[in-house]
Amino acid sequence: MQVIDARADTARINQLFYRHIPESGLRNYWHPVAMSRDITEQPTAMTLMGDPVVLLRRQGRAYAVRNECPHRGTRLSKGSCEFPGSRTITCRYHGWTFDVADGRLVAALTDGPDSPIVGKARVRTYPVEERKGIVWIWLADSAPVPVEQDIPNGLLQADEVHTVRRIAPGNWRWHVENPGLGHATFLHRDSAYMRIVDMFGYAQGPHAVLGQEGEDGEWLMEKFEAMGSNRDYPGLGQWPRHRFGEFIPLGDFVGGPMGVRTIVSVRLPGIVRVARFPIEGALYYEWFVQTDADHYLYFQVACGYPKTWLQRASWLTRFFAWGRWAGMVRFNAQDLDMTEDSHAYAKTHGSNDPAPLYRPDGFQLAWRRYAVDHLRGGHGTSLHSDRAVPQTATS
Repeated sequence: MQVIDARADTARINQLFYRHIPESGLRNYWHPVAMSRDITEQPTAMTLMGDPVVLLRRQGRAYAVRNECPHRGTRLSKGSCEFPGSRTITCRYHGWTFDVADGRLVAALTDGPDSPIVGKARVRTYPVEERKGIVWIWLADSAPVPVEQDIPNGLLQADEVHTVRRIAPGNWRWHVENPGLGHATFLHRDSAYMRIVDMFGYAQGPHAVLGQEGEDGEWLMEKFEAMGSNRDYPGLGQWPRHRFGEFIPLGDFVGGPMGVRTIVSVRLPGIVRVARFPIEGALYYEWFVQTDADHYLYFQVACGYPKTWLQRASWLTRFFAWGRWAGMVRFNAQDLDMTEDSHAYAKTHGSNDPAPLYRPDGFQLAWRRYAVDHLRGGHGTSLHSDRAVPQTATS
């Protein structure tokens, strides 16, 4: 494993990060955008990384086309399928009819079957795949890589897959940088999820490690050396104070049926992974797909691996009675509240406005360095020639 320390090269890393990691998101990756069950013959309109997109199903398969008729710009999501059983969608305005598989104009209904415009116009299409009941889309102009290359093994191998999806205000880059012990031991102390736990105050020796644990591929993981707690702050007193209701020591809580001992990890294109969340026996992932300038799709996935009916009953009971609402919904809503403020601050002061940094920010800086160093091609021809070369330690 490799310890990543980018603190000595903060200015250079930030310069490259803001140059090559766009606010609109990374197009050269597969992104989850919907559940398979929600995509039907009726068009579903979405905005993804600024692109108006319509998702629909034809002949049992999911397709995606740009939600603009090239004739007058009318939204194709207002259209219909005038030829049942075909792979077409017809624009509501003038009857232009497109094959959703390749975008070709195959008929102009208000100009007759011999219309000379047929075959001379086209609507953009986007590659779409479906895995584990989730619809994945490729938004780049380049040919897509195999979708499995961008889906973590932990999701592909899951027996239970459950999602929470919402449109959040802000920018995806701030939420990718939200994970970490810098906020977790303070922001989440009063959450229903952690309220009964006697939480430690801070992490000693936090550091980022690039490596692999298990069969889920390589991730940038946050580690720490020890838990710091109940220390005196000169002139202020002792913190954290014990609160009524905090009756479970953290050491007893981790690994329990309702508790977690988390390892937080990130990887491109900005996937967050949390082990043993929102319940023991689960593996949790987050994707952030920018929609417009001020909103993103927050796509949360909890995976389970029960093998017997008794294990499945236990997993589902704990997940729906506790993990989903207390963890994925309410616990993570606290993060959304904070990252919205970060976005508003960046709009006022500038995204790369220098901020005071402290030791726990090392994980966020390591993420920026990792993103620049491992970015898939297509976002800047000078990326490799001007890449930062920070100091690296190995272990």
